[in-house]
Amino acid sequence: MKITHLAIAMVMVFSLTSVANADDNCHYMKDRSGLSGYESGGPYKLDHFKMTKDRRDLRDFLWTHWHGHTKGIAEARVGTIDAGTVTVLYVVQPDAKEQWGIDIELHRPVQPPPCSAFHADSLVRIPIGKPSEDYPAQTLGPYFPDGKIPEKAHLADSDVRDAKYYWIVLMVNGKAISGSI
Repeated sequence: MKITHLAIAMVMVFSLTSVANADDNCHYMKDRSGLSGYESGGPYKLDHFKMTKDRRDLRDFLWTHWHGHTKGIAEARVGTIDAGTVTVLYVVQPDAKEQWGIDIELHRPVQPPPCSAFHADSLVRIPIGKPSEDYPAQTLGPYFPDGKIPEKAHLADSDVRDAKYYWIVLMVNGKAISGSI
């Protein structure tokens, strides 16, 4: 009987630890007081399969802040079928080694885990050939199965374009870690 109680107690401690760690990963979702002085963007409403002004504004915000080394926080809200309305925070800032990147936190009110976080050390812009308000590919972006994006597919950092003419892809160690924005 003592083994059963010990096993139950350990499962409870492990469960509470897992929940606590998930919450710790998303500290900006709960408290943004450490971000005073950061420029703010959003909340942007991202519609599925539609190029909207909010999607273009989020792309522009992320690119200009990351490329210009300007601290910023942007919030996006995305309606989903299975996870409710997901809130995404993008925090553009240097890390402890002064390398600029983007910390991303995703809060899902319905689907576990309720919050997850990751860090992108860079981003790239991929050109869009013929932008259209109703064309789904304008929001889905290109697919790179191994996560590597050929250099010739990137827009040059110096290339000035309206955000409706490019996707943003978040990267870690030279590999894409997310779908496009």
